[in-house]
Amino acid sequence: MDGLAAAASTAPRAATRPLASRLLSFASKGTRGQIVALAIVMLIFAIGTAGTSVSLKNLQTILSLAGIPMIICLAIHQVVVIGAMDLSTEGVISLAAVTSGFLIKNPFTAYDIGFWVIPVAILIGGSAGLVNGLINTKIRMPSFIATLGMWWVTQGLAVIIGKGNAVKMLDQRFQNIANGDVMGIPVTILIALGVFAILFVVQRRTRFGRYLYAIGGDETLARQAGIKVDRVKVIVFTITGCIYALASILLVARLASSNPRTGKDLMFPAMTAVAVGGVSLSGGVGGALNAVFGALIVTALNNGMVLMKVSPYLQNAVNGIVLIAAVAVTIDRKKIGIIK
Repeated sequence: MDGLAAAASTAPRAATRPLASRLLSFASKGTRGQIVALAIVMLIFAIGTAGTSVSLKNLQTILSLAGIPMIICLAIHQVVVIGAMDLSTEGVISLAAVTSGFLIKNPFTAYDIGFWVIPVAILIGGSAGLVNGLINTKIRMPSFIATLGMWWVTQGLAVIIGKGNAVKMLDQRFQNIANGDVMGIPVTILIALGVFAILFVVQRRTRFGRYLYAIGGDETLARQAGIKVDRVKVIVFTITGCIYALASILLVARLASSNPRTGKDLMFPAMTAVAVGGVSLSGGVGGALNAVFGALIVTALNNGMVLMKVSPYLQNAVNGIVLIAAVAVTIDRKKIGIIK
C-alpha cells in the first residue's frame, strides 16, 4: 500500500514535467510557437478593436511599421546566435544617419552624392562593427562592454558632426522609396525580406552559417574543431554594422531628415523582438526566420495597444514583461552556470 501511495503521489509531478518540457520546447525551437503567438496577438486585438486591427489598411500599416525594426532585428540576431551581445545599435545608426544627412542634398552643405550615400553609410556601419569585433576578439573584452563603449563613441561622434541640428533631406527619391509600396506591400518590408533571404540562405546553406551555430552552441568545442572563431566573430559584427547602416538610410528617408538622435529607442524593441522570436540569448538557437516573426509580433503588439489607446507607460511595461517571458523561455540555463 505504501508503495502504491508513493507512486500515486509522484504520478502528477511525473506527468507535469514532460508537459512543461514540451511547452518550453514548442516555444523555443523553430517558429511554431512564434506563429501561434502572432496569431494570438492578432486575435486578441481583433476582438479588442472590433476588427480594426485586422483590416487591410491596418495590416499594411503593421508591415510598414515592421520594416525598419525587422532589419535592425535581423542585424542584432546574428550576434546573439554566436552567443555575444551588441549594444552599439543606436549609436551606429545615429552616426550613419547624421553623416548621410550631410551627404544627401540638404540646406547645410553643398554635398549631393545621391544614392552613393548608401555604400558610404554601409562603410561607416561596417567599420564600427569591425572595431566591435576586434575589441571583442583581440583585446578579449566581453562583447557587452565593447559594444556599450562603441555605442557612446558613435553617439558622441554623431552629436559632434551633427551639432544638434536636424538636417532636412531635399532629395525626394529617398522618401519615395522609404514611404512607397509595390502592389500595396511597403517597400521597407520588401527590403527587410531581401535581407532576411540572404541571411537565411547563409545560415542554412553555407559552411559559415554552420560555424555561427557551432560557436553559439559551444565556443570551446568550435575552436577544438578547427573553426577560426575570432575571424567568424569579426565578420559577424561587421555585417551587423553594415545592416544597421542600411536601416539608418531608411530611417532618414522616412523622416526626411536626420539628427544625432535618429537611433534613439531602437535597441530595446529590437532586442525584445529577437527574444520573442525565439533566438536564445545564450546563443546557438534561432535564426533569421525567428527574427522576422519576432519583429512582426512586437510590432503587432504595439500597434494593437495604440489602437486600443493603452497608456504609453503601460505599453512599456507590457514590452518589459514580454521580454522577460521570452528570455525565460528561450535561454539555455545549462550554458550560464552560476546566475549572478
